[in-house]
Amino acid sequence: MAGHETQDVSIGPIVKFGVGLAIATALVSVAMWGLFRWFETNQDRRQEPVAPMVAANLKRTPREPRLEPDPLAPRLAARAHEDAVLTSWGWVDRNAGVARIPIDRAMDLLAQRGLPAAKPMVAATPVAGRVPHPAPLPASGEREKAAQSR
Repeated sequence: MAGHETQDVSIGPIVKFGVGLAIATALVSVAMWGLFRWFETNQDRRQEPVAPMVAANLKRTPREPRLEPDPLAPRLAARAHEDAVLTSWGWVDRNAGVARIPIDRAMDLLAQRGLPAAKPMVAATPVAGRVPHPAPLPASGEREKAAQSR
């Protein structure tokens, strides 16, 4: 007995399910709004005060979303690395015997010993077989005067 159904679909349960789904969606939305408000107020309480110069610098940062979650972190890490290099002893090239000393110690040594004497400048001598570059040519009116004076 092929054919169609003789009984219609009951619309009551479908309407009840739709109403229940709408109510559940509204309740979850209100709960999420409350949760995010609670997160926001909790975060404001836990933040440490920021130094005035840092706060002024942060005002210049672009609005959210930022590419870096903490824009100061790379700068602070670089500064910490520089400070570590400038205030510690270490080898620059162990094989060549080149070491680095703290900047404060280097300044003390320089103050005690003074600057080394400057070496005198030696004029460059032309290499045999090579012609040195000629002087730049004067402007056209000056060329004639230069040719007449020779």
